[in-house]
Amino acid sequence: MRCEPVETSVGAEPAFVFPARRGRMRLALTPTRVIATSLAGTVELPWKGVRDAEVDGAVLGIAGAAVWTRGGWLGRLNQRATPYAVSFKAAAFGGEAEDIVRAIARYKRDARRRRSIGTEQEQARLLGERA
Repeated sequence: MRCEPVETSVGAEPAFVFPARRGRMRLALTPTRVIATSLAGTVELPWKGVRDAEVDGAVLGIAGAAVWTRGGWLGRLNQRATPYAVSFKAAAFGGEAEDIVRAIARYKRDARRRRSIGTEQEQARLLGERA
């Protein structure tokens, strides 16, 4: 997990970025949304629209109201094939899939804490909760 700004549909935001081990896939948590990016598309899920995140077998999936800012055809296909707005191979994140799910659940419940996403202090706090 890295702290770095990401571009969203509303401009740059601080974020925790979980890059995939290979390729250009990544998942980012910002104070206002969850962003998933791959070569084929970009999807944003505002925190109020995130229903659930889970690792189901080999899949890391996030259910909710998604806004596809690039590659909407992929989103429609994904939603027909899975119960998720966005899904990745869990192994793509090098063992961090469960940590990503826990972070999403934590921030989904705590709007005040979400405001600290992207800061080094919050990153240390989140990493400390993993142990």
